[in-house]
Amino acid sequence: MSFSGNTIRRAIEETWDTISLKNEAPSPIIFFARMGDLARSNSFLWAEAGLKVQERRSRNTQRGQALSRTLVLGTVAADIFAGYTTLRERARWWPDFVRARDWNLQHQRGANRILDTASSLGGALIKACQFASTRPDLLPPVYIRSLSRLQDRLPPHPWPEIEAAIIRELGRNPYEVFASIDQEPIAAASIAQVHHAQLRDGREVAIKVQYPEVAGLISADLTVLERISAAIARVAPTVQLQPIVDYLKGTLPLELDFKHEASSMMALRTAFQHRTDILIPEVFTEWNTERMIIMEYVAGIKITNRDALVNAGISPNEVAKLLNDLYAEQMLHLKFLHGDPHPGNLLVQPGPRIVLLDHGLSVPLKDSLVQALSKLVQGIVAGDMDAITAALAEAGLKFNKQVDVATLLQLVGVLLGEEHSTNFMKVGTNLSASMGSIPLDLLLVGRALGLLDGITRQLDPDLEAMELVANYV
Repeated sequence: MSFSGNTIRRAIEETWDTISLKNEAPSPIIFFARMGDLARSNSFLWAEAGLKVQERRSRNTQRGQALSRTLVLGTVAADIFAGYTTLRERARWWPDFVRARDWNLQHQRGANRILDTASSLGGALIKACQFASTRPDLLPPVYIRSLSRLQDRLPPHPWPEIEAAIIRELGRNPYEVFASIDQEPIAAASIAQVHHAQLRDGREVAIKVQYPEVAGLISADLTVLERISAAIARVAPTVQLQPIVDYLKGTLPLELDFKHEASSMMALRTAFQHRTDILIPEVFTEWNTERMIIMEYVAGIKITNRDALVNAGISPNEVAKLLNDLYAEQMLHLKFLHGDPHPGNLLVQPGPRIVLLDHGLSVPLKDSLVQALSKLVQGIVAGDMDAITAALAEAGLKFNKQVDVATLLQLVGVLLGEEHSTNFMKVGTNLSASMGSIPLDLLLVGRALGLLDGITRQLDPDLEAMELVANYV
């Protein structure tokens, strides 16, 4: 859908939300106040749409793109900031004219703005939304529901742009190295895309090449997001953006450094060389740079494609068991983490054998964290709340106050993957009040385990994964 189409659709949706009173019968003053909020919000919406058009044009000309992105983000932030400020001041001076539904409408508008902008601009914003959607302690539930719809599968960049990037990284004509390169990508995401190719000696490879200028754009995005988070925190304490910015500042440099990714692939491939039921593609180091990786091309079935697994004679139950076993050994024995087990990064071959792709967030784990995770698993299996609390503290999690058992269990669920529980949308306030900051390495583990939990539930919802993990402690 075009930017103008998105704008019209969003304006219609928000107008209907505002005038659709359902069972509520507000006074005329409240009604007209809401209509005034809608008029202000829609004026921002049209301004944002125009700036997004300009940002899209700047991508084609490669001129002024950082500035145009900053203007878009700044306008979106001003829109959200104005909405919360207006409600806060209205509640301060005329408390009878602000109801719970007004805050819910503002939350929905804010979530809509962020979702549309991330879909349009990509880059750091896609990563921010994906991470934010797993953190009910940072954002109101409506943000979690909206942002969780954002997928990392994006429209690919045009082939001439990618070909130019490959030439730049190789420093020569790519057909001196490759016999052929498929112009249609096999994967496209927010930072890079992957193309199938064949070396001149006949070996099949995958070329992962970073989008031109993406590092500079992400740096600009992070600077603007940091300023926005500080402004929003002053008027809407329930919207906590700074931990999201901190997470991105810690992880995006890893994902942008393809030499780091290649090194991580080789390290994990070596660590798992004693097993034949896992495959990590071989890296061709002679052609790798900070913005391009040439690796062995590996085919397989997407791990969540249950029907395809069954049709290939592969048991989904066995795949689920193998997946959890591999990650338990990886973290608790090998002290390493493939930090992005997104379904698109996990393939299955007959055996079964699991293929691990995309190692931008693959990192070694500190001994202290591994020991804490082992104690946490033991505490969970034994149902020992004191042991669980002590293990989380040892992992670096600070508590703002004495945490009760219910909140502790909710915390463990959020960190260790139980994000699908029925209470997920209700735990945010308790967690936010009980927890301090969460260390980056623990966040990476928690995010990975959350993704694993979702995959396991699709493959075998009855599998007791914790029993498998307990074998490694």
